[in-house]
Amino acid sequence: MSVDEGRALRLLLVEDNPGDARLLQEELKEVPSVRFEVRHVTRLADAVQVVEEPGLDVVLLDLSLPDGHGLSNIERLLQASPALPVVVLTGTDDEQLAVKAVHAGAQDYLVKGQVTGPLLVRALRYAIERKRAEEGLKREEAARQTAVFREQFLGILGHDLRNPLQAISGNAALLLRYGGLSEPQRKAINRISISSDRMARMISDILDFTRTRLGGGYSLQRSWVNVHDVLRQIVEELEVAHPQRRFELSVSGTGWGDWDADRIAQATSNLVGNAVQYSPQDSAVRVVARDEGDGVRVEVHNMGTPIPAERLPHIFDPFVRGGEGARSGSRTGLGLGLYITHEIVKAHGGSVQVRSTEAEGTCFWLKLPRHPPPAKS
Repeated sequence: MSVDEGRALRLLLVEDNPGDARLLQEELKEVPSVRFEVRHVTRLADAVQVVEEPGLDVVLLDLSLPDGHGLSNIERLLQASPALPVVVLTGTDDEQLAVKAVHAGAQDYLVKGQVTGPLLVRALRYAIERKRAEEGLKREEAARQTAVFREQFLGILGHDLRNPLQAISGNAALLLRYGGLSEPQRKAINRISISSDRMARMISDILDFTRTRLGGGYSLQRSWVNVHDVLRQIVEELEVAHPQRRFELSVSGTGWGDWDADRIAQATSNLVGNAVQYSPQDSAVRVVARDEGDGVRVEVHNMGTPIPAERLPHIFDPFVRGGEGARSGSRTGLGLGLYITHEIVKAHGGSVQVRSTEAEGTCFWLKLPRHPPPAKS
């Protein structure tokens, strides 16, 4: 038996005739290889209440009841519990009614007076199997529709939003370069440029988040990369963006590995940018890279307000911000940076961790294996 072998099947018998109900229960006992736990009600209203409770496997439903008659009985039950298989009982051997019952949502149709134990058990078991198959197909279709929605969503973000945003950013750059602007106009255009760049970063973060959460994951373009060069570039860019801040970069060892340079730059840039955002302007941000075992360890340290202890276990969850010490006006992201960093490092087969105390400040470190892990067979 494929239907939950060894377990008693829970049957709701909806039958107002005591003699028919007793006969059906006796017929079920004629097949000892399948056990049923029968719950009997005589009214449709009672049946609707019962099917809303969890645990039932199948319903045996009379089409003629004191408070309901015909195919509407099926519809009322399925409105209360759409996933529950229903086998209908009727006193009429009517082929057209049988077809209509199936169209209304029943899995099978039995005629009173023609029901034997084996026939009844087989109908109930097959009804359960067919309903489960139907629900499986519905789940597959829902998954397919989710995939279609994902592609549409990514298309909107990747094309319909990025293209006009690039036009805004490009034209703002042209105005700043060639326009004879007054100082107030130049400041206004500069704010447009900065805001469009920030929006572009947000769109990229949402794209990355959507891919990881909906199953796309990160596709890596691996090459032989020196992480020291990646870190130097990131620090140089942030020194230009934050001329008032002090950055300390220390590298040792070879720094080489088989990684996706752009993704590693994105992950480490998130960490260094976070350190700038959550630390005092008169403090240094330290970036350290060194060989460790079969990989490279990168640390990013700042002396900002420590991350609350209750937040640390969730720090790499999406939409969780790094800490409480961000300077006024510096929170420009969606709270996805650390989540994206974690997913990038994981895609490389590495790990990322954090330690944060009042005395030592906050230190994020990631470990990158030099070579990709072997493919799973």
